Order: sequence, then structure tokens, then C-alpha cells
Amino acid sequence: MAATVDFRRRLQVLNFSVLVVIFMLLVYFKPSHCQLEIMSPSRILSEVEKSCVLVLFNRNFASVETSFANALHQIIMTRSEVTFGTSGLVLNHEFVWPDGQPLQLVNGNTRVPVSRDSDGSLVVFPKQKKDRKCLITGPRRNPKAELFTEPLIMKTVLNWVNDKCDTYISLNGGLTYQGLHRESILQNLFSMSHVSDFTMLDLNHKHTEEGNLISQSKFPNASRKEDEMIWNCEHSNDYEEGFCNESERKTSNKHARLVSTTDFRSAKLAKDKLKDVAEEFPDSCHESGGKNPGPGKVFPQCERLSVLPTKGQFFHEFLKISKPVILEGAALHWDAFHKWTMEFLREHYSDKEVHIKLAPDGLFEGIDSSSNWEDYGTFKIPATVLDKLPFPDLVVVRPATMNLKFAEFLDMISNVSHKAKPRASAYLEYSSIPDYLPELEEDIPEFPFAQDLLTRRHLNIWLGDGNTLGKLHFDPFDNFLCQIRGKKQLTLFDPHDNSKMYEGHIPEAELGYNRVSGQFRRKKLQDSTAMVMAPVDIVDPDFERFPAFAEARPLNCTINEGDVLFMPAFWWHEVQSYPNVTEGRNLAVNFWYEPFLTKEFPCAHCKLDVNPFYRHLL
Repeated sequence: MAATVDFRRRLQVLNFSVLVVIFMLLVYFKPSHCQLEIMSPSRILSEVEKSCVLVLFNRNFASVETSFANALHQIIMTRSEVTFGTSGLVLNHEFVWPDGQPLQLVNGNTRVPVSRDSDGSLVVFPKQKKDRKCLITGPRRNPKAELFTEPLIMKTVLNWVNDKCDTYISLNGGLTYQGLHRESILQNLFSMSHVSDFTMLDLNHKHTEEGNLISQSKFPNASRKEDEMIWNCEHSNDYEEGFCNESERKTSNKHARLVSTTDFRSAKLAKDKLKDVAEEFPDSCHESGGKNPGPGKVFPQCERLSVLPTKGQFFHEFLKISKPVILEGAALHWDAFHKWTMEFLREHYSDKEVHIKLAPDGLFEGIDSSSNWEDYGTFKIPATVLDKLPFPDLVVVRPATMNLKFAEFLDMISNVSHKAKPRASAYLEYSSIPDYLPELEEDIPEFPFAQDLLTRRHLNIWLGDGNTLGKLHFDPFDNFLCQIRGKKQLTLFDPHDNSKMYEGHIPEAELGYNRVSGQFRRKKLQDSTAMVMAPVDIVDPDFERFPAFAEARPLNCTINEGDVLFMPAFWWHEVQSYPNVTEGRNLAVNFWYEPFLTKEFPCAHCKLDVNPFYRHLL
């Protein structure tokens, strides 16, 4: 009996020992942490979608692991941004992708120089970012490789890996000082949620209670006949409140409460309502300014500086934390502020051909229903694309375009600014000063705190009659918007939770314009999409269809003549322009810079990150 008990105890100890050995073997041979992984071509294809892939090719790896490979593995194995492994394949002869294609370097070569280093050839395959801009998926492309061409010295290799993989790995496997700085930046970004509890629901609370804001989803669209009738009002002397005469006003009375800016007929009403909002919340941009639309809540205002910041102050207090700021009077000393009169522009650039945009009653790039367009019944979107569109029934209305002499354009905005009726609003927008008006660049010097800090990508002029509304969108550039004539009231939203803004692809449509009759047409649906526009409407929000937008937190940034708004990249903004009372025009320029903080787009869940272009600033 005792022998039986002793045997059972020994058996239990043996079983436990076997389990311990198996566990130790599993831990020891776990590829991601304790053993160099063999990287086959198919394995590289799998990993490169998730991380940067680093491979050391050496014919002898089938039997022996080099000390360099082991040392590099110990440094990188805890970093999820990089996958490191080895391969015993000969690059030029044995490495073939699963589809039969040979390895190709980024420089286009398919033949890899033979390494003289005994440790082998080090190659990196940068992480393949998802193509978010094209909805039609093409054939998969094999990743191209970058070859390390220097001696395999650890510090040099890590610097190279960090550069190619946009990583910040130190010799001890942690973060470099640059990496720690980047981490600190991303943890301390300016967010409206940290400074305000004022939401879009609050902004529209008072108007909703009074019944002024009515969801567009509750009303059918007007008929084509009524659309044509109202669009022809530009040529009628009997125009009043959007209708040509008393009889037409009566026949269309049932639509009088439809105020959605997605319908061109009601653009004037929508703009008037936005003006009412502006009056209710004054543009005196003090932190305590504004009235309370909701109990105890205040519409927050942009911070304002009366003195230009130093380069260090601008970098640390605004640029790297993605915080808007208004620089009061920063452009008052420019020659452009006093020199760019209508007479000056006409005298020097009358014969210059320019490309302008036209839209009904100053409403630029709003959202409309695709069913309102002439070719709706015949235009087909491929099923593979349709499935990827979050709002296939909506379109971004791109303005009509026209090429004409600069003098003709000046005549158009001069005539329009003196008419209190719906009109074709002409706008010179996104027009490159270096390309079209290079002599003007000397009149608008860059700000000293931005020079040698940011890299300029575009310098644009914006000129119109001043009664324009640019609908909600973002720009992938850091922006200095400089107001020379008139005023702009901007409503901003931060880019940290873009699901509230419903970021995504929206199909485009282009207006047609008959210059002789002055009529617009909903002419053509496009086979392209807008990637920076929001489907939501600030003036008349449809919280039933876009409920998350109710929690979005707006920021008011109003700039007067001479003011400059720094607007960080990817901040959503809607721009209501007002004319200079005397001159009847709105004139601004903007400097667009390579963004310090960037993100993939359109992508509602993608977060801002430090642009690798500026890693030297960390």
C-alpha cells in the first residue's frame, strides 16, 4: 500500500516536471521575444501591413545566428513598430514574392549589390499605409525594399532604421529623447474638451426651441419647376425674400420654412440665420465673451495675442500642441494692407487671365441630395465603391468655374456687392500668388517666428464680394489666414474625434453656370469624392441623422482687418465672410505650411502624429 502511494507521488512530480519543461520550451522558442524569426517572403507580406519589417539576409542563418543579429534583436524585440527577422535566402537569386515577382529596391533596381559584411545584408520594408484616398482597390503591390549600404555598426543601423521606419528606438531598446518629446507632445495636445463644455447642441438650443431650425430630413425637396423659378429671380425686379413676385411667393409658401443650406433656394435664409447667430454671440474674442445660449454655458473664443510671439513661444504654446490663435493687427504693417486697392489691382493685372469659382448667393461647397441632379437617373456608382460610401445619397456641391480676365472678375464682384438680391457670387480662391501674381509676394512678408521653422507649401489670395459662406471642411496644412479687407467669422472644431464630424468620402457634383442668362444648373454628378468636407450642417444641423455632431465642441475665431489667424492643420472650419463696408469686398491671403502634426485621411479614427518631416525639431 505504501509503495503504491509513493509511486503515485513520483508520477505526480514527474508530470509536473514535464509541464515545467514544456512551458520553458514554449517560452524559450517564442519567436517574437526570444528567438530570431525566419522571415519568408509571405511572412514579410503579412507583417508589412502592421509594422516596418527589418530583415538581415545571410546565407549562414540556416545554421548559425550572428552576434550582431542577436544584439539587434534584443534592442528591437519590444518595439511593436518594427518586426525584425532573418533569412537564409540569397537576395538576387532565391528571393521571390508569392506572385513570382523579384525583390525590387526603392530606386527601381531589381539586383541587390552583394554585401561584403560578414553579418549579411540588412534590408527594410517600410510599413505599407492603407490607401485611403482611392475607393477602387487595385491589385496588391509588393513592397519595395531599402538596402543598408554602410558597415553594420549598431548606432548607425538604429539611426537608419528610425529614419526609414519613422521610429525613435534608442540603443537600450527604449525611446530616444526625440521619441520622448514626441510622446509628450501627443499626450498634451490642445483639445476643446479640456477647456469647454459648450456643444453644438447648446449653440442650436435656443433656435431649436423657437422652431427656427427645422431638420431637412422632415421635408421633401421642391420640384424642378420651382427650383428653376426661384433661380431665375436674379433677373427679376420683383425679388423679395427669395421669390420673384407675390403670386409666386404664394404658390411656394409651403416651402417657406425649409431653411437647409443643402438647398440653393434657401441659401440666403441660411446665411441670414448665421448672421443672427453672430449677432447673438458677439465677436469680441475674450475668454469670457459671448452670451449664454444654454444655461451657464459660453460660446468659447479664440485666444488673441496683441504682440507677435517669439519662435520658441509659437512652437511650444501653439504649433506643437495644435492650438489656434489670433494675432491681432499682425498684417497692418504690410504694404499689401495699403497698396492692394481695387484701382491698383485693376491697373496692374487687368489683362491677367484668372480661374474663378461661382456659386449661388455665396454658398460654396455645401451638401446636397444626389437625387436633385440632372443626371441622377443615369449616373451609376460601381457597387464596390458604393459599399464604401457612408452617405451615398449626398454630394458635395463643387462651384461652377470660369476663366476670364482679371478686370472682368473685378467688375463682377463690384457689381454684386451693390445688389441686395440672390446672385452669382464670384470668388478668386486657392489662387497661387507665386504662379499668377508673383510681384505681390514682396508686399506680404512671412512672419519671422515661422521662417526657418516651417516649410511653406502654398501662398494663396482670396478675393470676393464678401458675402460668402465656405462650408465645413479641413485643410491638411498649417495655415496663417491673413485678413486685409472685410471680416471673417470662423467656426472651428478640433480634429481629435472626427467620428463626431463624420469624416469620410463624399461624392462630388459640379454646378453649371450660364454666363448669358446668369442661371445655375445642378448639372453633373462626378466620379470623384471629397475627402476633407463634413456632411453636417452648422446652421441647420440634422441631429437625427448625425447624432454625434450634437456633442462636437465649436470654437469661434473672428478676424478683422489686419488680424491673422493661425489655424493648425486638420482643424475643421466653416468660414462666413463679410465685406468691407466702404469697398464692398473681402480680401485675404493665406500661407499654407507643411503640417507639424499630420494624420491619414479621410479617416475618422486616425489620430494626429508628429510629421516625420519635422523630426529634427524634436
